[in-house]
Amino acid sequence: MKVISLFSGIGGLDLGLEQAGHEVILQVENDPHCLQVLQRHFPGREIRQDVAELAELPAEAELLAAGFPCEDVSTMNPNRPGLQGNRTALCSHIFRLLRKTRVPWVLLENVPGLQMWHLAVDPPQKPVIAHIVHELESLGYSWAHRTISLSAFGLPQRRHRVFIVATLHGDPRDVLLSTESICKGQCIDLSKADCKEKSPAECYECFNTPPHVIPKISVSCVDLAEKRYGPVAHEICTLTASNGRRLCMVEDLGDGKGHAFRLEIEDAERLNGFPVGWTESCFPLKRPGRPWMRAVDSHPSYVKRMELLGRAVSVPQARWIGQRLMSPYEIKFSRESEGINFSEPVPGLSNITREDSEIKAKLRAWPLAAWNIISSPENINLSSKHDGVASLWRSRRGLNRMSDTPEICPFIPLGEFLFSPRREIDSDKLSRFKLRAEENNIELAPFISAAFGMQSHGKRRGRQSKQVKTKLDTEQAGGECAGELVWIPTKVSKIDCFWPGIALHLDRDRDVIPSYAIEKIKPDQSSSSHRMVVYFAEESYEWMRSDRTLPFREHFDEFEMQPLLVSRAKYQRAVEMALEWQRSQDGAVEKLNDIQLHEARAKEVEKLHQKIGNLSDTPNVSCGTCIICQSRKSDSDVTPSSKRHTLRASTRQRRACPLKGVRAGQNCPQLRVSLSLYIL
Repeated sequence: MKVISLFSGIGGLDLGLEQAGHEVILQVENDPHCLQVLQRHFPGREIRQDVAELAELPAEAELLAAGFPCEDVSTMNPNRPGLQGNRTALCSHIFRLLRKTRVPWVLLENVPGLQMWHLAVDPPQKPVIAHIVHELESLGYSWAHRTISLSAFGLPQRRHRVFIVATLHGDPRDVLLSTESICKGQCIDLSKADCKEKSPAECYECFNTPPHVIPKISVSCVDLAEKRYGPVAHEICTLTASNGRRLCMVEDLGDGKGHAFRLEIEDAERLNGFPVGWTESCFPLKRPGRPWMRAVDSHPSYVKRMELLGRAVSVPQARWIGQRLMSPYEIKFSRESEGINFSEPVPGLSNITREDSEIKAKLRAWPLAAWNIISSPENINLSSKHDGVASLWRSRRGLNRMSDTPEICPFIPLGEFLFSPRREIDSDKLSRFKLRAEENNIELAPFISAAFGMQSHGKRRGRQSKQVKTKLDTEQAGGECAGELVWIPTKVSKIDCFWPGIALHLDRDRDVIPSYAIEKIKPDQSSSSHRMVVYFAEESYEWMRSDRTLPFREHFDEFEMQPLLVSRAKYQRAVEMALEWQRSQDGAVEKLNDIQLHEARAKEVEKLHQKIGNLSDTPNVSCGTCIICQSRKSDSDVTPSSKRHTLRASTRQRRACPLKGVRAGQNCPQLRVSLSLYIL
């Protein structure tokens, strides 16, 4: 297909499509550093510098590809303004151009935040993907979208991206949703067939499935400026425009020793699927009338190249979709019967975090994979908005479960992937990380602590975390739970928020607090003023003033949907742990109340026996003449079985029913009066 590339960047999407056999005829990009990369690697192609000045698309275009800006929807941005920002809103130019020239196929790419609500704005803003698919539907496009992982293609980087394929003819699901790899060990046989001279390799899913095979070279990745997640083993975290220059690789040398080094540009390019040296021409900028020369100072070039790689589309993901577009009707989509109908244009805000166990066939948030097949696109009038466009969403369907692995590829662990010469990391960044790690009790593996020149508290902190958890669970199993469930004030991305946790009292809960935690108490801290707070889903604790924490139950509705945290998996896990702890605590209290009530009743019965004696010694003072006594007498008479019809007669002796007006178990009123007088 002839491809038009908007927001081309450094050409990751373009390179993948061309490797699959397509031809890029026009690129649009305004960053001067990216333009120098495009001019070097795509010579002779037409390049426009401003998408706003592009009036229309070429008539011969068959595919429009765009990886539009993600800054306003990314979860790395604490504000996430969405379409109210000035970057992601540039996607409107895509639909402006499609209204003038409807190309047969459309391919869009962005980050997973595209599917999440924007809760930091008031009122909350719908996911941007809802706006995108609505615009595609109004233009008559059938569409499908899916999240695809870069690790599925064998590269050691946690990088998930949302891809949207739309078409005026055919079925976009056949391109994007028809292949889904579920490996059950066949990756070993495939790797043996592909590389007979090398040892067999596992795919990413099998690599992370026990029993684990330890790589020959074990390397972990540490983000020196990120506190939301810890070190990642055997792969790097998602490479972004800001974190590339602060990523630190740490090799495990054994015996608690490690070696730290920075991530080099050449390895970062390969981690995104680019050839080595792809971004070299981005810096410095060319000056008119002068030839381009290599940068004298390598640090500015390193920073700029890392930034461009963090914003780029990964080549393997683009190449796979390009291969599927080369034969879009080869494999048919087979999971249509599993699709769940949308009950509203956008799954409700109230269902983002709360799961409805009674209604399983309901979309609680925007699904991982979805589609909409427009039956009659030729009937849609682009010049006017008629009533039919507003109801096109009713044919949307989604899948709550869809693998992000489209094919089986051998996974290369990070230690075996890196090949560049190893250089020392920035000492300033490392010193700030060490200070923050000590203050926040961040747990690090012993070899990472040794590589950073920190005191090796890995084993000690490991015992600390395990000991606290074990003792708390023991208390919970025994009845009353230790500690108090609270919201702990903290900061995420320099913004104040609250995290669920437990506050332990120094005196009441002293037996569950580790001794080394007690040793860290400062002279001005006491049991009356401070508590040891333990963060759920975190391997950390700290001593904090008791008046800073807030009761969990009273402030649950206020803090559960915090805009900065509601979309984070670790926060959701922490809330679930807190709710489970609360249910266990409520159950323990209820059990304790039942025990106390049972003991109180037993004491009252004992007092009653001491006062009135045994009730069997109570004299029979029934009158024998009232209707109740007569009914009891007739009930005691036994009706024998029939002797005349032995074979047909009942073998069970029958008793008479109580007389009319008498309830079963009713006592003689004379007896009740006599007992009352006897007790008094």
